[in-house]
Amino acid sequence: MDLRWNYVVVLAVMAGAQYANAASPTIRDEFEATSVSDNWFSCSRDENSFFFGNIADDARSAATQIVRSLPQNNVLAFAWHPKGCAREDGSYDRDGSERSELWEAEKILAAMGTDIWYRFDMFIDASITPATGRFVIGQWKETRSPKDAPILAQRFNGRAFTVSIEQDNADPQRDPKNVLCRVFIASQETAPVEPGFGNPHALVKPAQLFSLMKTETLSVGHDADDLTHGAAPLSLPGLTGCAQGLSVTRYNSLPDPFGKWTTMVYHLRLVPDQTGLIEIWADGKKISKTEGIIGFKPFLAKESQYFKFGSYRNHAEFETITRLDHFIRSERKEDVDPDGTLAPP
Repeated sequence: MDLRWNYVVVLAVMAGAQYANAASPTIRDEFEATSVSDNWFSCSRDENSFFFGNIADDARSAATQIVRSLPQNNVLAFAWHPKGCAREDGSYDRDGSERSELWEAEKILAAMGTDIWYRFDMFIDASITPATGRFVIGQWKETRSPKDAPILAQRFNGRAFTVSIEQDNADPQRDPKNVLCRVFIASQETAPVEPGFGNPHALVKPAQLFSLMKTETLSVGHDADDLTHGAAPLSLPGLTGCAQGLSVTRYNSLPDPFGKWTTMVYHLRLVPDQTGLIEIWADGKKISKTEGIIGFKPFLAKESQYFKFGSYRNHAEFETITRLDHFIRSERKEDVDPDGTLAPP
């Protein structure tokens, strides 16, 4: 992913010595103004709209993102730009997906491997159904990544909230095309995967899309066979599948986030060695702790990590509203959880 843009870009833990980097700025945003702050880049497209400030019938102010259904088409183009987002003339590169996202601005990005905390409140529309396929709302990626896939992602496939990470697939018995391993590190009780399950998948290249689009909607950098969640939970104790070099500890299930506000806290160190770390809290409960290989090799210390929030989905026949509020990003836990209630030990 190249961030050499003409725009500024909705919606890092103490690194080891080998990943030492300059401090990143502490970012706070309550979205009280009626326009987006310079902390964010709004990814405008035909199917989306953005609103900022007070919410009708709610005491909150927030960033509100709406994604609507568009007619499916197979017209794709590939260029270095905020991928899939509108240029100044309103044109954008169609990528086969529907999205309504805020991206962290390029000027505030933290270096890869930064020991960092995120706190935000999110509202996830109840429109997502048990039959809904790929639906990502909130992800962390690497600029100019060796693999164009999210390192960490919140997934809502099949109306079940899960959090996953990506690794290089180092399984010697793997299918050669399955270069990535998606490992689930947190899940709602209704999800069919338990933390620690690794799902091998392929990285879809641009040249493949024109043939694959005949039967399914895909986007560059995402697997062709994304998991569709059913209703019955599947118990998979310990690390299974292609997951390697990881320790995943589960404390609680993720809450039901649909049609309500949920407070999320993440403590991150995104590095592809044994010093990697992700801790997750939701509504004041510790959900999981993941240690070990997180992300892709080689580690590119000169690159940045960035967060983006909002709907990113395959084509769907319904409108979805997402909202973001009380956003804080800091290298200090006390900035995101000053009274110790949101991220208890």
